[in-house]
Amino acid sequence: MIYVANPTAARPAARRGEAAPALPGSLAGLRLGVLDNGKPQADLLLQVVREALAGHFALGETVGERKIKTAAVPATALEHLAECGLVINGLGD
Repeated sequence: MIYVANPTAARPAARRGEAAPALPGSLAGLRLGVLDNGKPQADLLLQVVREALAGHFALGETVGERKIKTAAVPATALEHLAECGLVINGLGD
C-alpha cells in the first residue's frame, strides 16, 4: 500500500494565544532577553539587534538563551526569559 500526503489539504485552525502586554513608555532599565534559535548566523543577527537597542535605550542586564533549532525552548530558558521586560528572538540562515 502507498500513502500519499496531500500538502494542500485543509488544516485545523491554529489556536491563538494571548497578546503580550504592551511595553512601558520607556525601555530604560528593562532586562533584555535574547533567544537564539540555533540557526546559522542567528547569533550574529541578535548581537547586532542587541547592540542597536543598547545604543538607543538605557537597558538593564541582558539574559541570553539558546535552543536547539529542532527542539522546543527548554523550560528553564523560558523561566529565565519570563523574568525579562523585553525579549527578542532571531532567525538565521
